[in-house]
Amino acid sequence: MAVDNENEHRDEELNEETTNDDPEEDEEQEEGGEDEAEEDEEDEEETEDPMESIREKCEEKPECSKLKLDFSNCEERVSSKSNTAETCAQELLDFLHCRDHCVSKNLFHKLK
Repeated sequence: MAVDNENEHRDEELNEETTNDDPEEDEEQEEGGEDEAEEDEEDEEETEDPMESIREKCEEKPECSKLKLDFSNCEERVSSKSNTAETCAQELLDFLHCRDHCVSKNLFHKLK
């Protein structure tokens, strides 16, 4: 019983230490966090990732677009069946390999 009382007493002390009696200070801390989050979002919007545009261009190349079409056809075929063990993993891997191989040729020339 003494252990329970000690634990309760410690919990009360911890709650008192972590509780802030000044609501204005809490508001200032919350507002400061919001400003930082907005600034981070603005910084992210300014910087454009060149890999995204290169990926899009590579997906349109004939060798990769064919693999993307194969993957799409496989997805349609699998989703139309209610009970199948077929997955489109190989088609997806083939497409991603083609796209990433193309991206790797062009991406590092655009990075600083």
